[in-house]
Amino acid sequence: MKKKRCAVVGIGHRSHSWIPQIVDTYKEQTELVALCDPVVARCHDANKYFGAAAKCYDDYNRMLSEEKPDLVVVVSPEYVHAEHIVKALDAGCEVASEKPLCISAEEAVCILDAEQRSGKKVFMGFNCRHIPLCSKIKEVILSGAIGTPVSADLTWYLGYMEHGASYFRRWHRIMAKSGGLLITKATHHFDLANWWIGDRPESVFSRCSLNFFGKGKGKFQGTRCRDCAHKSECELFYDIKDNERKSAELGYHVNTVRDYEGDGCVFSDEIDIYDTMAVMVRYKNGAVLNYSLNASVPYEGWNLAINGTNGRLESKITDNKPSPGWQERHQIVDSDGKLLKGKGYRVTDWPAEYSIHIMPHDGDDYQIKLPNIADGHGGGDYKIFDALFKGSLSGSDKLGLNASATDGVFSMIIGAAANQSATTGLPVAIKELLGIWG
Repeated sequence: MKKKRCAVVGIGHRSHSWIPQIVDTYKEQTELVALCDPVVARCHDANKYFGAAAKCYDDYNRMLSEEKPDLVVVVSPEYVHAEHIVKALDAGCEVASEKPLCISAEEAVCILDAEQRSGKKVFMGFNCRHIPLCSKIKEVILSGAIGTPVSADLTWYLGYMEHGASYFRRWHRIMAKSGGLLITKATHHFDLANWWIGDRPESVFSRCSLNFFGKGKGKFQGTRCRDCAHKSECELFYDIKDNERKSAELGYHVNTVRDYEGDGCVFSDEIDIYDTMAVMVRYKNGAVLNYSLNASVPYEGWNLAINGTNGRLESKITDNKPSPGWQERHQIVDSDGKLLKGKGYRVTDWPAEYSIHIMPHDGDDYQIKLPNIADGHGGGDYKIFDALFKGSLSGSDKLGLNASATDGVFSMIIGAAANQSATTGLPVAIKELLGIWG
């Protein structure tokens, strides 16, 4: 079988999940021919660490022209996704893109137009669909257990000390670069909602604020943590060197990305994204989604409820909860159920299992329990790699796990519409943003 010639553009942290899959895990199916990044030394770093021999480029156009890859993996910053995707499609390449697909309606239209004229396709890396809990929820809905979904409530929490704060330390804190949390983060959540409900969004209304991070919100302000005079006093001081050491202890493949600023002050004047968001989405067939995202919570997690014509489904996740004895009560298992980290393990992050509570109108309620998977975004990463490189879902994707550019557009566009609504105070019709594609 001819190997698929692969190129990776954007050699940041997320690329370090993809590169070893191409070089090692799927070496019978794939060949890494090129790496591309404006800081070309990052490409050389990756080659050295992963034992690859890919050609290194800082010029994307030249890389496409000279290497002519079969597949381009786009893991570059959000604000250049559309450029990289469209150019790859027009060069005759298939594309695998990390979330979000892009950050504006105009870019979304350009990508869909490029797909149509090139005849090539975008594989959307929505790993959350492949997490056992999320795919089981879809399976329950398709079974008819709660009937046709008519409304959903989804609340998402980001821990203020780590995950939540991380978006305000990096370039993601600039709306023009990331689209804010409603795009860079919530695109996962909106895709799940669209998928579970089984419909496309029609209109969006939102109210959003910057309440916890940003200018004037903290006692102290600096440029970046490593140089700050308030290191010993600021609760949100982030020791980037200590974090790199912890990464090494946890077995992360590459601990640093050359010339990457990841410890900017979370109270910087330049922050213009929201940390507190409430969104209402109406779908074409009448279902309604109530969604909220808060980045200043003491723990990680989410609450979900889906109401159908024949019942209700609920699920809840609480991660990193800072309660006494929490680590003693939870363990982490791998995808085969084997215990990886036991009681008292000092870096325990997640509960051992998840549950789905199903309440039919015409029968007794019951629960489905699923083991948590310790890494790879709940195991979702490994399944998208399998689907892409091995075609594991080819012809048997009954749940609709494989996500397309269209799925990427309709998840991203909810965030883009919500950003617009937050500014104008008015509801936004999706058709007005996407034209014929809406």
